Amino acid sequence: MLSTKTALYAALVSIPLFGLVHALGDDKIVAFPSLSQLSGEDYSWLGPTDRTKHQEQTTFISTDDRLNQASYVNGANNYFVLASSHHHFASSLLLSSEDDQSIHVAAQTFAEDVYKVTGHRPDLYNDTLPDDVHRAVIIGSVESEVIRRVKKDSKRDKLKGKWESFDVSWEVSPFEDLKEGLVITGSDRRGTIYALYTLSEQMGISPFYFWSDVPIPHHSAVAILKNKSLSHGEPTVKYRGLFINDEHPALWGWAAERWNRDPWEPAFQVEMYELWFEMMLRLKANYFWPAMWASKFSVDGLDITNGLPQSAISGPNQILANKMGIVMGTSHHEPMSRNKPEWDVFGKGPWDWTNKDVLKDFWRYGAERAKGVETLFTMGMRGDGDEPLTDASNELVQNITKAQQDILKDVYDTDDLEGSGVSQMWCMYKEVAGYYKNGLEVPDDVTVLFADDNYGNIMSVLPPERQGHKAGAGIYYHVDYVGFPRDYKWINTVNPAKTWDQMNIARSFNTTQIWILNIGTLKPLEMPTEWFLDLAWDFDRWERNSWKRWLREWAGREFGNEWKEEVGDIMGKYSLYAARNKAELVNSKSWSLSNYHEAERVVSEWQGLTTRAGKVYDQLPKETQPAFFQLVYMLCAAQENLNKLHIAVARSELYAFQAKTAANVFAHKAIEAFYQDANITETFHSLLNRKWDHMWDQTHINYYTHLEPIRDSLPPIHLVNPFQPSRPGIPLKERDLPGQVGYVRLTVENSLGAWPGDSGRNCERGYKCPDPTLLPMDPWGEQSRWIDIGAGGPKNVSWKMEVDVDWLTVEPRKGKTVWDGSGDERIWVSVDWDRVPASTKGETVEKEGHIEFSATDRTNVTISVPIIIPPSPQSSFRGHVEGDGYVVIETAHYTRNTSAEGYAFEELEGYGRTLSGLEMFPVTTQNFTLGKGPKLEYDFWAHGDSVDGNGKVEITVQVGPTLNFLVGKELAFGLQLDDLPPKEIHPVPTKGLGESDSDRNPGEVGSVPKDWMEVVSNEIRNATMEVTKDDWEAGRHTVTIWGMTTGVVVERIWVDMGGIRERGYSYLGPPESKRV
Repeated sequence: MLSTKTALYAALVSIPLFGLVHALGDDKIVAFPSLSQLSGEDYSWLGPTDRTKHQEQTTFISTDDRLNQASYVNGANNYFVLASSHHHFASSLLLSSEDDQSIHVAAQTFAEDVYKVTGHRPDLYNDTLPDDVHRAVIIGSVESEVIRRVKKDSKRDKLKGKWESFDVSWEVSPFEDLKEGLVITGSDRRGTIYALYTLSEQMGISPFYFWSDVPIPHHSAVAILKNKSLSHGEPTVKYRGLFINDEHPALWGWAAERWNRDPWEPAFQVEMYELWFEMMLRLKANYFWPAMWASKFSVDGLDITNGLPQSAISGPNQILANKMGIVMGTSHHEPMSRNKPEWDVFGKGPWDWTNKDVLKDFWRYGAERAKGVETLFTMGMRGDGDEPLTDASNELVQNITKAQQDILKDVYDTDDLEGSGVSQMWCMYKEVAGYYKNGLEVPDDVTVLFADDNYGNIMSVLPPERQGHKAGAGIYYHVDYVGFPRDYKWINTVNPAKTWDQMNIARSFNTTQIWILNIGTLKPLEMPTEWFLDLAWDFDRWERNSWKRWLREWAGREFGNEWKEEVGDIMGKYSLYAARNKAELVNSKSWSLSNYHEAERVVSEWQGLTTRAGKVYDQLPKETQPAFFQLVYMLCAAQENLNKLHIAVARSELYAFQAKTAANVFAHKAIEAFYQDANITETFHSLLNRKWDHMWDQTHINYYTHLEPIRDSLPPIHLVNPFQPSRPGIPLKERDLPGQVGYVRLTVENSLGAWPGDSGRNCERGYKCPDPTLLPMDPWGEQSRWIDIGAGGPKNVSWKMEVDVDWLTVEPRKGKTVWDGSGDERIWVSVDWDRVPASTKGETVEKEGHIEFSATDRTNVTISVPIIIPPSPQSSFRGHVEGDGYVVIETAHYTRNTSAEGYAFEELEGYGRTLSGLEMFPVTTQNFTLGKGPKLEYDFWAHGDSVDGNGKVEITVQVGPTLNFLVGKELAFGLQLDDLPPKEIHPVPTKGLGESDSDRNPGEVGSVPKDWMEVVSNEIRNATMEVTKDDWEAGRHTVTIWGMTTGVVVERIWVDMGGIRERGYSYLGPPESKRV
């Protein structure tokens, strides 16, 4: 497949026809007619075609000359032609000189888009067209002069007074002297801009044509279907924003090199922001928080050799944002349109309200500078550098916000900020969320911006009793983060099903004034960024589980419709695997090496995705491969390799402990994976003449704290002396240990021990341990166990295995170790259940077989294999069956799902860590009395007492990491076994993290529950109920989950009769039990 040093291509070129392309979710109105479809009387006005073989596509014939030749036929022709290379034609664009400059910028970009697709660029005119132009595209806001001239239309009239809405329709004689026209009308400047960019996307131009190198297709002609129209009302969310954050080292390093910045020179200036703002508008975003680690957005680009201009003036970046139509803001802890680095450079004294006179002057300058450019002001005050404010109280921060509003009223010369169009928001982030819960009063004209917990779990929505808050509320959401328990900045670890669920909660409680996404440095987070913005633009378009459809449409747009099913499925599975734990949290302890084949399953899953992605890559056109590499292949390959690295490190450690020479093999595999990680990064950086150099410089391997390491380093690996034999112990005749050295090691599933000898983990005591006994096998559990045979010294050793019963199968039965550990072998033990004598009385059968292991180094080990055959479930039973001492159920596999009062559990496909989750819908304030709401029932069959015989049975419901998002209210559900009284479960602790000195993390105090660090690290929360011996017996049982509050997502149910406990740690837990 793809070697790490493959030269991927110096430039992007045209690609073949993709077919009909449209913006994700929109009705299709753009078509690509063939020459034959544009022939005949209906299109004679286009003029003659030029079929000369060597005719340059970019030769232009003036629109006027063509139309002088043409005669218009008003009839059944289907297409309004935007451009045709067959005829060297492009329709003119007519704008209004009185319209906002941003519309003109977008129209020029749209003309360039037409040129990129067809090779012919439309002419642009203001207010009037030349007399001999009779067909044109008319572009304007609804109140503009050119749109007012268009004949009356009820659809356009409805746009008046609306926010960011548009209509695109073909019309005959839209006004005098025009025979036909495409009328593009926006309710305001951005409504018009979005209409243009929607058409561009339907022409095949991805919003990420620059940022992800998605190639632009070439078509001979582009046209609008006359019998179709395209319109969109007000978006779901008013302000849809992006936040560049944590920009070092990646985006900053890339920009500094691309634009050849000097050290200490701002990396982000108008050259980058022009590309950035265009991308935002194509994605239908409108609101921006600029990078602020080392950037001063409103200052960068100014000459500040002698300090800031005494009279506040907008900087080049601010001017550009307004010129292009972007609403500017600043992050949650940077009030009054001033970045923190501005205070670091120009501020005087402490960042504290005791220094309020200086702070007021500082903020006034920001307000004056922002006047005249569209701005959404951040209000309130936090401590210096994203920390809690010293000695803060509700009263103090309310007084600070009042002072800020007074400044704005003075600068804007108004007593009515809202009426004067001065937008404001106050972010309830971290400790400020605690203030809000304790009664913080937010002015009615200030939007309340709630936040997630930095790990994608919304902390609050607008409470029912505050739904009347005039300025509304919004959500600040993360797909990138720096902080506890671990930074995650390297790669996409976002689950689209979870994003939909959390934003559906926000929408259900009218928390839709602002949605802003912390996207780090964008790459490689393009996919979750667009998904978030599409939900914000039109949530109703994307119903529950629509993320699958969205991924298919996204894949079709970026790589071609022939690949949308395969690539959509690849990225759906990628999202499930990547989101079950952050890549930065994966380490050598993450996956179990001894239980449930977990490490092997994880690697197999990632290998499968990488292989599939590689096959797609190989079949794509060369010009599409760079985009596919960035958006799909390198993500799969990097995740596969990272997990291989950490699992190899884990094996080197475990095998060294077990005295297996294979420790050295896996130590070297870890080193290889470490270098492969570097090679994958370098391959990306080398794309397209190193266009993206430094864009993936983010460190991500071997963390020492929650913060990113300064440089990637190999985690500690373990080596053994390959020339030293194993020494099982002192001579003990009674234990058949003659004291000779050994050259072979034997290990078994579900144990960390190794034989012969005492490793310290061969039994609970740690020494003088017996030979190994496998955990009991039964017909309903895993149908095999493994035994590993490996080298334990500097000699090759032959070995064999013999069984003492005919129902026990061992494969292979003999082999030979290689002294360097390269020939270690896994032996599979299984049972032929038909050969085991059955009970004639319907009782449980318990037997034990033995495997005698012997080797030419005189090693002898007896492995005991106990089996249990319980009575089979009744023939009429349908449900899950206990095996290996437990029952594990995916909640989607319920026996019965019963609704109540219009509420029901519905599946969120792809949610969680393994398969999906079920949640009670619709999302409201409903709180059912325990036992009265909708319910899920799960029938299962138990074989009898618990594994250890003490009667301890635990029922665990695994729920998603959702938080108590309604102020003062708790999430709840009911859990019931059989006919026992149901138990009310409140899965989220009400006590906050840091409320006791022993668990204090200053950055999180007062904002998240006590279990938060563990829950977000594992992306799961467990709620467990213990069942007493008196309530347990063999036979059929039913677990019932009762719906009480919405927002609880149940993923899996574990009924542990001791089989899970005795096996010990695994991250994901057992696979699902068998169903009959």
